[in-house]
Amino acid sequence: MKTQDNIDAYEILESDEFDSLLDAVELMAKAQGNLLSLQRSVEELKAMMEETVSSQDEFSLIDNGIIYETVESVQELVDNLVEDFSMGKI
Repeated sequence: MKTQDNIDAYEILESDEFDSLLDAVELMAKAQGNLLSLQRSVEELKAMMEETVSSQDEFSLIDNGIIYETVESVQELVDNLVEDFSMGKI
């Protein structure tokens, strides 16, 4: 019985379906890593914008406001993607 279990397990590990499953898991891990990296980048950009708004620069207050709102929208989008991914919605 033990030998048959080992043979069955080996056949599963050598199957194309198992290879496809491993590939899918690897892609999901990469996607999650990329999303988290994107999330960190957006947070860094937002922090940079907050510093820029308080300093004198060549942008007007209106320009800074538009840029900041855009960064906020991107951050919300990325946060939603991360949440949906972690909940298995995508």
